[in-house]
Amino acid sequence: MMNMEDEYKTRSSQSKERKKSGSTKVIVILAIVAIAGFAFGISQFIMMMSVRSDLQALEEKLIEVEEKKVRLQDQYDEIYEENQELRDENKMLRSSRVIEHGSREIDKVAITINNGAQVELIERALDYLDEYNVQVTFFPMGSWVESEPGVWLRAVRDGHELGNSTYSHPLLTRVSTERVIEEIEGWEQAIEDALGEPYQTLFFRPPYGDGFLPGQGYRGGEVHEIIAEKGMFPVLWDLELIYALRNEPYTPERVAEYVINNARGGSIILLHFNPQDIAALPDILEGLRERDLTPCTLSEMLVAR
Repeated sequence: MMNMEDEYKTRSSQSKERKKSGSTKVIVILAIVAIAGFAFGISQFIMMMSVRSDLQALEEKLIEVEEKKVRLQDQYDEIYEENQELRDENKMLRSSRVIEHGSREIDKVAITINNGAQVELIERALDYLDEYNVQVTFFPMGSWVESEPGVWLRAVRDGHELGNSTYSHPLLTRVSTERVIEEIEGWEQAIEDALGEPYQTLFFRPPYGDGFLPGQGYRGGEVHEIIAEKGMFPVLWDLELIYALRNEPYTPERVAEYVINNARGGSIILLHFNPQDIAALPDILEGLRERDLTPCTLSEMLVAR
């Protein structure tokens, strides 16, 4: 049997081994923690340096973009100054020309349709034009575009073009210069809102032709200057129905007959979004083609040779 002294020594030895083992575990754990902390620190440091590098690269890119912007602005200013004479000539051209028809030597005629309050008539016209694969030029009031933007968005997506016909269709010779500008810009804003992007048109149709009819030069010249400044040509027509058929029954059949018989190469045909004109549209398109005349937009007709 183990005596008391030997047992004490054995227990003491075991206790020391347990303490030594515990201390070793603590040291190992502390070492692991230290290594993990060091590794985490290294990782954070590397990440921080990477972020700093990215920020520096981004800053350099922004500086490069800003310098490019300055160069482009300088180039724009230079080109703008160099082309002042060309702009003046362009404005003079727009200020001296009223488009009533195109060249008589071509086989194209421009279909233009004014106003457009009733959505069902506009949609019916678009359906007819799609069926015959014809694009035309619309001159809608800005306020009607504002109230029914979807149908005009469809018109542009279908390939038709729009011309400015003011926001509310006033007699331009009876309103102030400021009001004329507001009407033109109001139309532009209505179209931009409907389409979701700016829309540039070359064509302006004065309501009722006011300011551009015989004997209205006292105010028409001022209106013409404003239109030219906006980069547009005033567009009238050489074939219309409402006045021409004022003493006759105004029926789709008579409308179609009159247009087909009187259209010539380069004609600008003025229709309106009324039931008779829109109902006559299929017969008009067929009749023009039978006469070897191609219905199209103003732009297409005016550039034809």
